[in-house]
Amino acid sequence: MQQRRWTVRSLTAAAAAAVAVAVPAHAVAEPAPPGLPPDALRAAAAADSPEALRAVESLLDAARTPALFEPPPRNTPQPFMQPAPTFGLGCGGGFTPYAMTTGWAQPGPNAVPPVQIGQLKIFVSPTIPTLPARADLKFVWLNMENFRGGVATLDDTVGGVPQLSKTLDTGTGPVLSALFGSVQYVDGTFCQVVYTMGAFFA
Repeated sequence: MQQRRWTVRSLTAAAAAAVAVAVPAHAVAEPAPPGLPPDALRAAAAADSPEALRAVESLLDAARTPALFEPPPRNTPQPFMQPAPTFGLGCGGGFTPYAMTTGWAQPGPNAVPPVQIGQLKIFVSPTIPTLPARADLKFVWLNMENFRGGVATLDDTVGGVPQLSKTLDTGTGPVLSALFGSVQYVDGTFCQVVYTMGAFFA
């Protein structure tokens, strides 16, 4: 029996040596998929803000018992599960201090806006018909197929005007996400966007 075990180990070692000889020295490993593994994701979120870290922990908890959902057609915009409650004097127009912020994701492939397969372009709508002056909207995501994710700021601008959007490399598959942050408009209105979750398919 000992002889047989030794023989299996020897053949395994010989096979490994043969593979090492057969593979060219310049061979390069497959690139890692987009995003960070859980521990690195936690560290990146903690460096960003306590809110980002809480969002990451919530997504990781949700990923332990994921709900299955059918992937939508590739070129169909996908809304967040629920609008985000939003607070601040005037955020609902006039003196109204309350609004609901809506957002959605555009998966690739798509021409306008340009989005590749494995990407999501995230959009958030202003709650009042006024140009944003500054925005600090955070989008935290976790790819459910490989459990890699990221923390991003929706920092697209056109002519210096925040667009409340961002194109992200998430990799293909189901993506859990969270949105939160703030938007200040050119008329001085400041709106705090409370945490909401999304489930998309890239």
